[in-house]
Amino acid sequence: MKRYFVVAALAFVFQSCTTPSLELKNELLENRTDAPVVISRADVKKLVGEIPADKVPVVLGADGKYIPSQVDDLDRDGNWDELVFVSNFASNETKRPQVKLVSLNEVPQYTIRTNVRLGEGSIEEGFEGVDQAVSPKGYTGVPVKYQAESVSWENDIMGFRNYFDCRNAKDLFGKLSSEMVMNKIGTKTSGSYHKLSDWGMDVLHVGPSLGAGGLAMFHKDSLYRLGSVECFEFQLVSRGPVRSIFDLKLSGWNVDGKMLSATERISIWAGKYWFQSDVTVEGLKEEAELATGIVTSYLKEEKPFEFEANKEFTGVATHDKQSMNEDFLGLGILVKSAEKVRTGDAPLLPKEVIKGSRWNQPVGETHFVTQKISNNKAATHYFFAVWEKENANWAKKESFKSLMAKQAEELSSPIVVSVK
Repeated sequence: MKRYFVVAALAFVFQSCTTPSLELKNELLENRTDAPVVISRADVKKLVGEIPADKVPVVLGADGKYIPSQVDDLDRDGNWDELVFVSNFASNETKRPQVKLVSLNEVPQYTIRTNVRLGEGSIEEGFEGVDQAVSPKGYTGVPVKYQAESVSWENDIMGFRNYFDCRNAKDLFGKLSSEMVMNKIGTKTSGSYHKLSDWGMDVLHVGPSLGAGGLAMFHKDSLYRLGSVECFEFQLVSRGPVRSIFDLKLSGWNVDGKMLSATERISIWAGKYWFQSDVTVEGLKEEAELATGIVTSYLKEEKPFEFEANKEFTGVATHDKQSMNEDFLGLGILVKSAEKVRTGDAPLLPKEVIKGSRWNQPVGETHFVTQKISNNKAATHYFFAVWEKENANWAKKESFKSLMAKQAEELSSPIVVSVK
């Protein structure tokens, strides 16, 4: 009996001294490239213990080499909330990387694969990057106060921008370089981004449309652009090697006489052909319909189409020779099927309306999808863009649909994080 207690006590001591380990599981039966991995601060604490203010976690692979990672303070309270990185996984693979704490000056210099840029100034005097700004009320984009007229974001594959004025539509930069280029385009020395260069070009004609994922409210058979508002603010949340996040905050949004406020949080990951949009609206008295749009003005042969991406997501997309370079662009939206309400088309606008003031301009030349949205509850969708010149495979409609379907499966089955 005494021997039993000795063995039990030793087992308890051994178990108590066992160091927790991190386990990452790809539950899909297919390979994944640049799969996002998100580890909460609470789980990091389980792995490394208390986290001093002068240290941050880093990630090492099985080979002992650093995996590019970052920590993000999502609520901007001064303490980071998530440790994130991307990794390749084989079908049904489990990985067990190591997490350790290092001093701030010991963090490796990783390759930068995402970026957010808002430059204030002028083309003549140059632009200075800022992390927060408010667009003047009534500002129509003229004269140019912001670099490339926009808040711009990119990864190593694609680039996007959101006009930081009353239009509040989204545009698309096709990229031919994996380097971050948004800090230099739209400057006096960079040349016109409407012309093809070694890094790529602005490939999308936006006009009076919502562009590449612009927002509106669908109400009583009308679209109310999220644009001509009382206050329009940009706030950077995180800019890092594998993920960048920022907020667009708008107040004084008039929807049929009701004044609303909205925040769109945009996130982009390294290696992805999409960005994530989380939209929260304040002031709704009942469930409403948030609309996300795709410009249709340059469609030639193909009509917008809808398909079941997987059991959870519906895809709404266009695919045609619709780029400003006269080659193929695929533009698409993934929205949860349970939240989708309708699709539709904004009417063509008379030329005099298009050439008139940008302030409170109606939405035109847009195919849109709506999703349910409730007061102060985020509605999420994903906007996709591919360009034939970046990859010749994107000239095929089925290749674009397959990409969206594969990403729908990955979004439905994120990498499972366990601490054991």
